Amino acid sequence: MNRLPLHQLALAGLLTTTLGLTAGCGNADAPASQATDTGGNSASAAGETRIDFTLPDLDGNAQPLSQWDGDLVLLNFWATWCPPCKEEMPLFQDSFESHRDDGFTIVAVAIDEHTATQHFVDEFGIEFPVLIGQDEAMEVGYQYGNRIGALPYTVLIDRDGNIVETHRGEVEPEHLDAWLDTYL
Repeated sequence: MNRLPLHQLALAGLLTTTLGLTAGCGNADAPASQATDTGGNSASAAGETRIDFTLPDLDGNAQPLSQWDGDLVLLNFWATWCPPCKEEMPLFQDSFESHRDDGFTIVAVAIDEHTATQHFVDEFGIEFPVLIGQDEAMEVGYQYGNRIGALPYTVLIDRDGNIVETHRGEVEPEHLDAWLDTYL
């Protein structure tokens, strides 16, 4: 498989994000049919089994994704400098508060610096798990089908560990509501 080195992948993602060529940072108005990636161009697309990985949380403790097996998991790749990423966080927090007792977990993977991420989490009262990484987190996103490094990038994993949705760009309330109605 041809894969770009992580520094080139990061640069490509940053350039496309900066130029507004993705459905993420800069193009929150993209139709859902364009923003949702349902397969074809990714190694891990809808219908595939989730990939386990371990990244540190904000306290520096290693957290494996597998600890949330059995829950409906919304895996979100984001950064504090990405406007659409910041826009969707209150929606995620509200949904987490409403459904965490129903077996719904949000795992946010910050592709960012620790200090900026901690400040954001504290400022906005984020209660769901936040993992952090730079190159390692970008590689995980790549393994989950985010070939261009778009942010935000969201993967929905059902209770059986199957990837049921992938989404480039900001998750709108209607997307999240439909996913929760279907899979929760």
